[in-house]
Amino acid sequence: MVSLGEQLDKHRGFGPGFDFLRIFLALSVVAWHSFNLAKDGIDLEHVRIVWFAGYAILFTFFALSGFLIAGSAQRLSLPNFLINRGLRIFPALVVEVLLSAFILGLIFTSLPPLEYLSRPETYKYLTNIVGLMNFRLPGVFEHNELPLVNYSLWTVPYEFACYLIMSAFMSFGVLRRPALIIAFAAILSIAGLAMVLHGVVPPPAAEESFGKALYSFFADRGSRLLVAFMLGIAAYLLRYRIPYSHLGFGLCVVLLFGVAIAGPCDWLGIPLLNVVASAPLVYVMAYLGASPLPLPAFLHERDYSYGIYLYGMPIQQMMISLFPGATSPVGQLALAIPCIVGFAALSWHLVELPILKQRRRFSFVARVRVVDDAAPASIDGRAVVTHS
Repeated sequence: MVSLGEQLDKHRGFGPGFDFLRIFLALSVVAWHSFNLAKDGIDLEHVRIVWFAGYAILFTFFALSGFLIAGSAQRLSLPNFLINRGLRIFPALVVEVLLSAFILGLIFTSLPPLEYLSRPETYKYLTNIVGLMNFRLPGVFEHNELPLVNYSLWTVPYEFACYLIMSAFMSFGVLRRPALIIAFAAILSIAGLAMVLHGVVPPPAAEESFGKALYSFFADRGSRLLVAFMLGIAAYLLRYRIPYSHLGFGLCVVLLFGVAIAGPCDWLGIPLLNVVASAPLVYVMAYLGASPLPLPAFLHERDYSYGIYLYGMPIQQMMISLFPGATSPVGQLALAIPCIVGFAALSWHLVELPILKQRRRFSFVARVRVVDDAAPASIDGRAVVTHS
C-alpha cells in the first residue's frame, strides 16, 4: 500500500490538496463567525451535527500547520526557523492591528476622533501584536450584535506557544522521536480530561489570570490547538509509515460523523474530543492534503489564507455596521467575502510576499522557494509560506 510520504513524493514532496485546505479552512472560519455575528445570531455550537465543525476547523488548521512546518524545522537551524516564522506571521498581523486601531476604529467609533485617540483602550489594542489579546476598541461596533473588532485573534497566543513547542523539539532532538511527540500530545489530552472529570475549573479571578491561562492550555478550547499541532508534526515525521488509504479516510470520516451525531452535550467537551477525535482529524487532514483537490491554478502560487483569517471578522463587522438590513448570515457573507478576499490579496502582494522574499538572506530553503516561485516546491520550502 502506498504511504502518505510516497503519495507526497509523486508531487515532488508537496501534497496538491494543502493549498485547497488552507483556503477552505480560512473561509470556513469566516462562515462560522457569520452566524454568531448576525442579528439574533445562532450559536452553532448547540446545533446538531454542525456543532462539530466548531471544534474541527481550527483543530485541522493547527494540525496542517504542524505538518507543513515540520519539514522546514528539520532542515533549518533554530534561529533561521524562528526568523522564517516571524517574517511570515508578524508583518501582516502588525498591519491588520494598526489598520483596525487607527483607520477602522476612527471610522466606526461613536466617539469624537480626539476622544477616541485619547482613550488608553485604543492603544491597549496594539498588544494583540504580541499575543496579549484585546478584542474591543472604544465605541467601535457598539451597536452590532457582538461589539468585537477581531475575535479571530484569540488563537495568536497559541500559535506563539506552538512555535515555542517546536523550538523545544528542535533544541532537544525530539524531531527524531515522533513517538515521544505523540506521547506529549496524549499526556496533554489525558491531563485535560482528568481535570474535567475531577471537577477542576478555572479560577474565578481576573480573566487574564495565570490559572485561567493554564486551564485553557490543558482543558479548554486552546488545548485542541496544541494537541493538533503536535500530532501534525508527528504525522509528517511518520509519513512513510502511515498508509495513504481511501478506506482509512472513509473510516475516519464515519468515526468523526458518529462523534458529531453524539453531541453536542455537556459530557462531550473539548478534553474528550482531544482524546477521541484528534487522530482521525489529523489523518483526514493529511489524506486530503496529499490528494489532488480542485483549486484555481493561481491560488497554488499565492497563499491568501492568512489574510482571509486576519481580515475576516473586521470586514464582517464593517458590513453589518454599514448595511444593517443585510445582517443574516447569508447576506452578510455575500457582502463580506469579496471584500475579505480582496484585502487578503492586497495583504499577500503588498505586505506578505515582499517580506517573505527577504528570507533568502537567512536560509537555503527560502532562497530556493523565492527564486523559483512557480515551480512545485518541496514540503520544506512551501511550509515557510503557510500562515499557520
